Amino acid sequence: MAKPRSRKRDFVEQPPEVFSLQLRLLQYLKEYWKWVTAGLVAVFLGLAAWGIMAQIQARRSEQAGAAMAAIAPLLSQPEAGTKVMKDLDRIIKDFPGAPAAQEAAIFRAHLLYQAGNYAEAAKAYEGLRASAAAGWEPLIAESLSYCYEVQGDFRKAAKVLQPVADKTAAPLQNEIYRRLAMLLEKAGDQQEAAQYWRKLLDKPSDPALLPYFNEKLAAAEAASQKKK
Repeated sequence: MAKPRSRKRDFVEQPPEVFSLQLRLLQYLKEYWKWVTAGLVAVFLGLAAWGIMAQIQARRSEQAGAAMAAIAPLLSQPEAGTKVMKDLDRIIKDFPGAPAAQEAAIFRAHLLYQAGNYAEAAKAYEGLRASAAAGWEPLIAESLSYCYEVQGDFRKAAKVLQPVADKTAAPLQNEIYRRLAMLLEKAGDQQEAAQYWRKLLDKPSDPALLPYFNEKLAAAEAASQKKK
């Protein structure tokens, strides 16, 4: 039976460089233990604070969602317009940054449009463009374009749609192309309108519309040639 090695012998037989490293580490801890302890405490406190903030944010998001769900049935009732607007304003103010707050801001802008306050609705949608969450950009841009169209500013209506047109997925992309073509026609820019009629021909969502798109493209190209 092999004789067990003593721990004392193992310690003595360690290579000198390992023993030296241990001594240096012990000396470092002895000199800087306060800083090491402070660092560990700071890391612990940071993780604890992050966890608390995450819980608070999750709870606020739940509260905002519940508040939004409570007023959702009233959104289609015109007679409740004033009350709904106040409730939406409260959600936007009390829960900034929550997904439900952005949803509330979009509904608020939509209600302004429905009420005929097109300038205010446009202002609300413009404010949403800078902070729009992923996936909301096409909807906000399209809604804003309607605000400018109804005010007769066709060029501006087209301008807000152009940045999202090529990035939007079908079938909404085809609808944006169609709106752009129509808006640019109304703005008198037949050459640019022809580009979007051509895009619709390249990616038709409904083959039955191909004759209509061909007709519109031919008319836009003819009008563009006359201007030259």
